[in-house]
Amino acid sequence: MARKAFASLRTDLLIENIDIMSETGALGAGTSSPEIRADKPPVIAIPGSKALTAKVGEPLTLTATVTDDGVPRRRGGGPPGRGLPEAAILRPPARVTVGKILGLHLSWFVYRGTGAVAFNPRQVKTWEDTRTGANSPWAPLWQPPPVPAEGRFVVTATFAEPGTYVLRARADDGALTSDEDVTVTVSR
Repeated sequence: MARKAFASLRTDLLIENIDIMSETGALGAGTSSPEIRADKPPVIAIPGSKALTAKVGEPLTLTATVTDDGVPRRRGGGPPGRGLPEAAILRPPARVTVGKILGLHLSWFVYRGTGAVAFNPRQVKTWEDTRTGANSPWAPLWQPPPVPAEGRFVVTATFAEPGTYVLRARADDGALTSDEDVTVTVSR
C-alpha cells in the first residue's frame, strides 16, 4: 500500500512570528507593537560535540549559551508581595486568552529516549501548565529564573537506563523559542 502526504505551498498559510507569540500567550488578544513584531528568537550555542556518551547513574554536564535581542522585555510573575496583592491571587484571570510570563530562560528535556532522565537543577516546563505553583511560564506567580552570567546555562543529566537519547535545549524569550539537540549514548 502506498502512503501519501499532502501539502501546500500557498504563502497565505505561513505561520509568522506574531502568530506564534499570540498563540503562546505572549500577546493579549489583538495586541501588537512595532517592538514585538521585530522580535527575533533566542540563539543557542552548544560547545563541542553534539554526540555524547554517558553511563547509567553518572551525571553528564550539559552547557548551552543563549543570546537574545532583549525583546520582549520581562514582565509579570513573582510571589505575593511583589506587585500582586494577596486578593488578586485568588481572583480568576482577567484575560480571555492564556497569559504567558515573559523572560528569557533555557530548558533541557528528553525529546527522544526510553528511560527516565533527571535534570539538575530542575528545568522549567516547556509546555503550557497553568496550575498555580507549576514551574511553567503560563503558571500564575511564576518568575523567570535569573539568566546566568554571559547567558551560559549549565545543567546535569542523569540517566536511569542505557540507550540512545536525544536531549533538546529550548531557549524561550517569552515570545519565541529556538531548539538545539544533543544525542547521548548511555551505557551501563
